[in-house]
Order: sequence, then C-alpha cells, then structure tokens
Amino acid sequence: MSEFYKRALEIQEELVKYRRHIYSRPEVGMDLPNTTRFVQETLREHGLEAVEIAPSALSVLIEGPKEGKTILLRADMDALQMEDRCGLDFASTIPGKMHACGHDIHTVMAMGAAILLNERKNELEGSVKIMFQPGEEIFQGAKLMIKAGILENPSVDAALDMHVDASSTLGNLSYPAGPFTTSGDNFTIKLRGKGAHGSEPNNARDPISAATKIYSALMTLRANEVSPKDYFVLSICSLNAGNSHNIIPDEAVLKGTMRTYNAEVRDYMLQRIPEIVTEISQLYKVESVFELEMSTPSIVNDAAMVKRVETYLDDFGVDFVSDPYARISASDDFAYISTQIPSVMLFIGAKPEGVEHNYLHNSAVVFDEDVIPLGAAIFAHCAYNYLSEGE
Repeated sequence: MSEFYKRALEIQEELVKYRRHIYSRPEVGMDLPNTTRFVQETLREHGLEAVEIAPSALSVLIEGPKEGKTILLRADMDALQMEDRCGLDFASTIPGKMHACGHDIHTVMAMGAAILLNERKNELEGSVKIMFQPGEEIFQGAKLMIKAGILENPSVDAALDMHVDASSTLGNLSYPAGPFTTSGDNFTIKLRGKGAHGSEPNNARDPISAATKIYSALMTLRANEVSPKDYFVLSICSLNAGNSHNIIPDEAVLKGTMRTYNAEVRDYMLQRIPEIVTEISQLYKVESVFELEMSTPSIVNDAAMVKRVETYLDDFGVDFVSDPYARISASDDFAYISTQIPSVMLFIGAKPEGVEHNYLHNSAVVFDEDVIPLGAAIFAHCAYNYLSEGE
C-alpha cells in the first residue's frame, strides 16, 4: 500500500471532519468567503499558506529542496442552488444551497494531499501547486484563476483533477485518454415580434410561431448535419412566451444546451445555430438575439500523462476497477487547463454500498466518505511520482 494512503487513513477522521464542516455550510458561484477562509485557516495549522490570488481563489505552493517540474492539483469548492434532502445529521444549514456535486469532497481531498505532500516536502524533486477554485458550476472559476496566474510562477508542466462519481462504488477509477467530458454550451434565444389580439394574428409578428419553427429546425440538426459517429446532444429545455389565452405576445425566449466531445462539431454548431435563428427570424419578421451564456470546451486527457498515471497507480496497493472507454456527458471548466497543459481528470467511485439511484446534482445524493483519504492519497502519490521522474 502507498505510504501516502497509509498516512491518509491515519488522518481520515480529521479529513472527514473538514468535509462535514464544508458540506454543512455550502456557498455558490464566485463568492465563497467562508469556504475560502476555512481552507486557509485549516491549512495554516498544518504549516501551509493558501494565497488568495483572486476573489475566493486559492493557490498553495509546496516546493521541494531540488528544482524540477511543477505539477498542479485542482479542486473546485462551489455548491449548487438546490435544497438538501440527504437526511444526514450534517446536512446543509443554508436554505436553497447544497453540495450535490461533491465539491466539498474535492476540496478536502486536495487539502489532504497538501498535508501529505507537505509532510514529505524535503523529498520532492520539484514543486506541487494546488488550486482551490470557485465557480466551476458556472464555468467561470478556472478562467479566473488562469488569468490570475495559477499556471505561472512557477510554470506548470502537468495537471491532475479528480471528480467523485456518485453512481459507482469505492475502487472504481476511470481516466481514459482523449476527450473525457463533453464541451458545454448553454444558450438563450430571444425573439421580439409584435403582439396582437388572438383573433387578429394578421396584425401580429408572432414570436411563438418563430420559436416553434426554430425549435423544430434545431431538433433536426443531429440527424441531418452531424455524423452518426459523433456524440452530439442539443436540448431546448425552456420555452417561455405570453401568459394569456387570447393575446399574442411580443416576446418569446428559448433556453438550451449543447454537448459534444468533438471540437470541430462544437465549432460548427456554434456558427450554425445562430444562422438558423437569424434565417427563421427573418422569415417570420421578428428580431432575434442569440446569447452564449455558459461555455466550456471538452476536457481532453493527455495520452502520455494517462500512461504515467497508470504506472504510478500500479504500485499504489489498491486493485482499481477502470473503464478504458468511460466518458462523461457532463462538462467541467477544468477543460480550460487541459487545453493548455498535459492534464488528466480522474473519475473516482464514491457511491455508498447498498444505495440505489445515487447521482450527482440530486438533492438526496450521498457519498462514501472513505473516498476522501483515498482521493487525497492518489493526488499525493501521483504528484510525488511525477516529480520523481525528473525531466
């Protein structure tokens, strides 16, 4: 068994306490003052300085005695706007906010890795940088931290990220090479026409007619303009217009999301969808605006880095179950880092035994807390071995 895992198990009770503190006090978006303060104060007790390089964005640097490479470990800290129905005695104390995506666990796994690596920093043949970011759920935090210099001073050579999987049990660990998450593009289409009485549609420029035509056209894109070999999802999840039986409204608004693993398909559709909106709007004589509100590319696991991680974990001491074909249809802004430096995202099983219908972004989701020392040790073990390889 990895020495890091042995040590992580020794401090498991402490790490679980940290997790429950964060879980019960969730914060959302880009403003996480209490979570940030807790991470800083806790790590300071362990001799580590977490520097706030941007609002609610922390960087921890652990430097070994020898110059060498630098590896980045990433954790997101933000929660979701939803009611907590997990039923646990440490449930959220903040109405309408919940850690339903496991970012509390990600935070503590990274804290644990920092503690483990700091205890052995005199053995490090390089540096480990750990980022604690806000705003993953809105695809803003990673960009903020890149702009603030997280990949510089010292320059980062590789990066690792880990995400809990609520639907697979402890011991499952997947990190296939290539596109691992979909790109995510959330958009709004605003249509403005001219209202009229429902008995006189000839006097209107009907935004509902335009909206339904746009909806129908977008739903044919998958079949008509994307290869069957490519994964592509486009969903219109909201269509709002009017509030009366007999009044044609002035406006209609559609909201949707687009997901794909193929960057070329994504680029094509980000051009094609606005074209369709414009063409149909002109046909129906309504004004249109296409707004891309949340957007991130796909996380691409670097093939050479995946091979390295596989080698590191061969002597970790746990027989992991890995799916070499696993891919995630969700999106994550760690992608902005993976597009710049060799990176690997690992999906780690955290479903408690005997729990059914457990999934992320679910108000009743629960996690096996044994994943905390395991994840912390995997982070530390891989970072340590990466630096030990030298140039």
